[in-house]
Amino acid sequence: MHRISELFDTSSLKLIFDVYPLAFLLIGLAMMYVAKLVNDFTTPYNLAEQLTQKDNKAIAVSFAGYLLATGILVWGILRQDINPELASSGDELFKTDLLNSTLWILFGILLLQVARVANDVLLLNKFCNIKELVDDQNVGTGVVQAGSYIGTALIIQAALYGDDSGYVGDDLLLTLAYFVIGQLAFIVFGIVYEKITPYDLHDEIEKDNAAAGLGFGLSLVAIGMLLSSFILNNGSLIGLLVWFVISTILLPLCRIVTDKLILPGSNLNDEISKDRNWGAALIEGIMAISVALILGTLF
Repeated sequence: MHRISELFDTSSLKLIFDVYPLAFLLIGLAMMYVAKLVNDFTTPYNLAEQLTQKDNKAIAVSFAGYLLATGILVWGILRQDINPELASSGDELFKTDLLNSTLWILFGILLLQVARVANDVLLLNKFCNIKELVDDQNVGTGVVQAGSYIGTALIIQAALYGDDSGYVGDDLLLTLAYFVIGQLAFIVFGIVYEKITPYDLHDEIEKDNAAAGLGFGLSLVAIGMLLSSFILNNGSLIGLLVWFVISTILLPLCRIVTDKLILPGSNLNDEISKDRNWGAALIEGIMAISVALILGTLF
């Protein structure tokens, strides 16, 4: 809680009008554009054509998740690098901070592209994601891809947060390790998620069931939030593994609670698979994210 006397304090105005945060803002915006260029280079479709001429909502959802993931990377890196004292003192570390932040954000953007490939080859491996997105304009596939982007970005920014080890190689290896663990966690959770649902998740998504994709995609965000919260506060890989096992138990329980308490009198699985009710799937996903927020704070 802020004290009453702090409400009229003007010392923070110096930071607001300082050139230092403006420089980082420009870097953040530039990185968002670079992320778009990287996406254009690594995907076989024309983004502008898909969004404006073909009104492809599936591509729009996927790309929106990618942009949000990039924003999460920028936010996660800049929130620990900004030090206004460096700018005001004219220290050379100011330029070093700008360069380091830029390089780490670029590294994170490249990992997001790797996550996209992993999503296609391993997570949704029973059909071609590009075909579903471009030819079929499958929104369900777009949502899952967006969820994978966002969950991955949360894990990456958590791995990058904190004091540097002093060795770039060690920091890179640690970030890559957490990234790989995160992708494996998504795959394992996908297998568990499909086992606990009476319908074939891949089949429903391939049949353009946006509700099935929405529930699963938001659950991936929840898993990313749970893993990132642990990484931020702990350095143990064994602990992370145990935490993931607990998470894969709690989130399905959350799904049951949503079915029995939040949506009484209806069957969540039927609403998603038979009625293609994306409203019910949205409630399922938001409940998962809410539980992830609570658990991440408690533990």
